[in-house]
Amino acid sequence: MQSDNKNTLITILLCSVSFVIVSYLVFRTNLPKLPNLFLYNLVIIFSLHELGYYRTLFFLGASVFLSILISITTHLLYVLHIPVFFITFLIADNEIKKHNYYTLIVKTRIEEIAENINVLKDEHNKHKKEAVSLEKKGNRYNSLKDVVSVLNSTLTLEDVVKNIMDNAFNIVGKSDSGLLFLVDTSKQELNLALSVNKTHPDKIKTKKGDILDEWVFKERQALLVEDIKKDFRFSEDRFSKYERSFRSIISCPLMEGHKVIGILRLENFYPYHYTSEDLRLLGIICDIGAVSLQNSVLYKQTLDLAIRDGLTGLYLRRYFLERLKQDVLYCYRNNLSCSFLMIDIDNFKNYNDEYGHVAGDMVLKLISKVLLNFVSGGIACRYGGEEFSIFFPDVSKKDAMRIADNIRKAVKKEGIELRRIKTHITLSVGVATFPEDAKSHEELIIKADENLYKAKRGGKDRIAIL
Repeated sequence: MQSDNKNTLITILLCSVSFVIVSYLVFRTNLPKLPNLFLYNLVIIFSLHELGYYRTLFFLGASVFLSILISITTHLLYVLHIPVFFITFLIADNEIKKHNYYTLIVKTRIEEIAENINVLKDEHNKHKKEAVSLEKKGNRYNSLKDVVSVLNSTLTLEDVVKNIMDNAFNIVGKSDSGLLFLVDTSKQELNLALSVNKTHPDKIKTKKGDILDEWVFKERQALLVEDIKKDFRFSEDRFSKYERSFRSIISCPLMEGHKVIGILRLENFYPYHYTSEDLRLLGIICDIGAVSLQNSVLYKQTLDLAIRDGLTGLYLRRYFLERLKQDVLYCYRNNLSCSFLMIDIDNFKNYNDEYGHVAGDMVLKLISKVLLNFVSGGIACRYGGEEFSIFFPDVSKKDAMRIADNIRKAVKKEGIELRRIKTHITLSVGVATFPEDAKSHEELIIKADENLYKAKRGGKDRIAIL
């Protein structure tokens, strides 16, 4: 405002000075006074009102110049000064307007071009970011092919679990820690199968999961928590007891049909770190991983069928003898004692003859159930029809005798009802120890078998040693 007022005052001052000069020239000459005064006043007023500061300067200057020129000319040119005056002003004004008009057009066009350039730059940057994002997504999804091939070639449960976690970290990324839970189908609860924590390796203690894992387990849905402190579904106070600090997570169930068989969860210390795209990618990994988990279970079941007895669940004789050979050799190299128990059910033929083969199977299942309670650190086998054997590495003869006696007492204590008749089962056990009684695994079996028959000849329901 101050600048505009200043320009206006200057214009008025210049117009006034010009008017004085023109008037002086008019009055000093013999030219008619009133027409000139009237004309120049009109020119000054018009220029002030319409043309602005710079045009006014031009017209006033032109007025002064023409007035001086006319005042010194002869009277013959007097009649021409008025049309010359107007024509000159009109031509000058028209040229100025044309110049300003073209200048405005050029300026407007330049502004439009600059605006279009900025828009194109923004679109280019946007497309560039989209291209980088698409390339990154493409690389991530292409890597899923390797996940499929790796997991399909992995059969053991431990390797499958590790590969699932490794691929989740490598493909999804963005994670400071990860948890993989497997479901105990008998108890319908979560058990921690594998955990990874890049910053605090020893601080993951959530062995059964927390409220986030319970939610995924019950809802059977994927979960994205952008900020645990702002998510209305979960109370922050529930996490105060955990030593780990995390703000954002993604978690997906591993499904077998409509059943949850596992949960894979990734965590980050910062909020708003994961996106729905990350969750979708984790879901694909979990789908592939679920199939691999099922394959590993089937593989384990197949192995069990090959090495375990279908009735009792104990190892078959062939696999047991291979393990026995390896373990005895290990004890020999490390100067350790090991013991072998040969067990036989007393009067087993009578159970089959009197109660039938179904009753005999019930007796075999009962014996195997008791044996499994005593084989911690050892391996148990169904050696023959009604014969069982147990191998204990790094167990002396004295300890083997104690374990054998506890087995005998536990079986005798177990009551069994066959065709509404309650009865008790007794065992005869032969014990042999390496290297006291034998120098090889074959000889260890022979010695234990000899002691077994020694126990049977001694009245059964007893333990015999050399």
